[in-house]
Amino acid sequence: MATPARFLFDTDFSRPEPPPAAQPAEPPRPTIDLDQHLAEMVAVEERARAEGFDEGREEGFAAGRLDAEARAAERLADAAQSLVGVARSLLAALDADRLAIEARALDLAVIAAEKLAGRLVEREPLVEIRALLTECLGPLRKAPHLVVRLDARDADALEPEVARIARETGFEGRIVILGEDDLARGDCRIEWADGGILRDRAALSAEIEAAVDRWITARRGELDRDDAAGEMPADPWRTAP
Repeated sequence: MATPARFLFDTDFSRPEPPPAAQPAEPPRPTIDLDQHLAEMVAVEERARAEGFDEGREEGFAAGRLDAEARAAERLADAAQSLVGVARSLLAALDADRLAIEARALDLAVIAAEKLAGRLVEREPLVEIRALLTECLGPLRKAPHLVVRLDARDADALEPEVARIARETGFEGRIVILGEDDLARGDCRIEWADGGILRDRAALSAEIEAAVDRWITARRGELDRDDAAGEMPADPWRTAP
């Protein structure tokens, strides 16, 4: 059981009680007019909407710009590829035309050379025969005998030439000159015991034509390889290997 409080007789009840301690006053709460508050809320909302629109618009512009740039790059790449294809086609066509021109030029050169050689042979039928004899008699100077066959029309004119060439080359054997009806003028056959040599203009012409054909075939093959590899044609005037 709690002990009761003791009464103190020295308490003076005649004295007034001190006033209670003053409590700190609360600061005044800010107030705003309702219409003003609503107006400010509308302004804030409109400002936020405007800022969001501007930001979205900038993002939209940036995205649209990137998309337009990508589309332009694609169109440019397609156009460049088309131009490359057209350029390759044009260069291939030009190269083919140049090859055809070269082939015709070679044909004309061969024809002109044959006509010129024919004219020279008609005027000087023994020139090449003398040159061939000079080339052969030196290495064959120890051969016992040698036979020269040529067109019958030129056999008599060759005899003094053969004697002179034999002396100049030191040929010690016997040389027999025979006129043949089956040999073209300017052609000849030189025969000795274990060999012989033939000058045949028709065979030489065929070899030249074959060499020209081989060159043209190699050139065309080179162009076809370049075209198949997708490369620009090589120098059309470069000699094929």
